[in-house]
Amino acid sequence: MKQKVLLMLPAYNEEKSLPQLLNRIVKTFDNFDINGEILVVNDGSKDKTLEIAQSFKSNYPLHIHDIQPNKGLANAMKEGFKKALTLISENDVLIAMDADDSHNPGLIPLMLQKNAEGAEIVIASRYREGSRIRGLNKFRILMSYGAGMLYRTFIRMEGVRDYTCGYRAYDPALIKKALSDFKDKFIEEQGFAGMAEILLKLKKYNPAVIEVPMILRYDRKESESKMNISGTVKQSLKLIAKFAFK
Repeated sequence: MKQKVLLMLPAYNEEKSLPQLLNRIVKTFDNFDINGEILVVNDGSKDKTLEIAQSFKSNYPLHIHDIQPNKGLANAMKEGFKKALTLISENDVLIAMDADDSHNPGLIPLMLQKNAEGAEIVIASRYREGSRIRGLNKFRILMSYGAGMLYRTFIRMEGVRDYTCGYRAYDPALIKKALSDFKDKFIEEQGFAGMAEILLKLKKYNPAVIEVPMILRYDRKESESKMNISGTVKQSLKLIAKFAFK
């Protein structure tokens, strides 16, 4: 049986971005003959995100996991992972991507190639040769680089430079193992610090990790940014301290 690719999209109030992103994902699946399905994890959206996802189900191989009320990105990722494992086998590939259309589905074929070569985690990275960031102000870029330097200095993980980007391909067996071992404590950090926490907890299994350069298109983002900068900084410092001196 042909390998399946399940693309997981945690979404909160993404009615403006979701339609164009779904179209670009399916176009990528078709152009590269990928046996792909989509899982929209609706995190208690207050706009028409859920309605839009439901309207696409008749034409797309799309699943919906509706979480009510909104409980944040960490919970959406954790519950999304649980749902994803019911839809795929350990021979398939699970890809997580932001639903705000800032991540390019065109990277999926390269991520699948790296997975086929043996990588258990493939990260779309902002910090590799060939990467670009468009539409993000200089302060946010500086904060992002600063956070990356802290993670790389105090918590080294082979193959990783971008600890916080959520665009990743995972070996389902790795996620299954983590959920079995950590259970509901797999992702405890709220907000975007949870993305780093996922990697730091998967580090326990010494996974083969590789990064591919990404062009981050924040200029395509239609929705308001959901990042609380000061809160994310505090959470990241706490997370680094927890794992660096564990």
